[in-house]
Amino acid sequence: MPRLRALLPYVLVLAAAAVLSYNALHFGYTPRGDRPGPDVWPRAILALLALACVVRIVTVLRRPTDAEPAMLQDVIADAHTVDEPPPAPPRHYPALLATGIAMTIAYVALLGTLGFFLDTVLYIAALTRTGRYTRWPVIVAVAFGGALMFMFIFMKIVYLSLPIGSPPFASVSLLLMQLMGIR
Repeated sequence: MPRLRALLPYVLVLAAAAVLSYNALHFGYTPRGDRPGPDVWPRAILALLALACVVRIVTVLRRPTDAEPAMLQDVIADAHTVDEPPPAPPRHYPALLATGIAMTIAYVALLGTLGFFLDTVLYIAALTRTGRYTRWPVIVAVAFGGALMFMFIFMKIVYLSLPIGSPPFASVSLLLMQLMGIR
């Protein structure tokens, strides 16, 4: 019975993914040349969801019947020896949380002015630094690399139109779009 209870959520999600996949296969649209239709991304996500469910179902079925699933608290409790002091309670940083929320609001507000690329570079760098990471060369590399990767994926692969910004910031977005072959 515990095995069936462990399987139930994955079987239900797998069934829902199958029904939704059937619906995604029957989207009515007019194809436009070599561009993917509106069914591509839902089908891809549903296929990954189904794969994850199947992997988890197989994992649950392969588990020995007498094995009880280990709870994280039990594993942690067994890991501590008698000589070790108990771990310190986690620290909370409400000021950093408020700063992150404010930066996210500023990111959305400046998106139309700075454009997706520049705004995302600044957002990733500021969020990383606010998270107390201090190595600036790494922060800059991750911010630029992340913004370029997101821009490429969203504009070239997903065909999502992103804000290019207003002049003079738009020239940076237009140059990058030209270098990436985005029209």
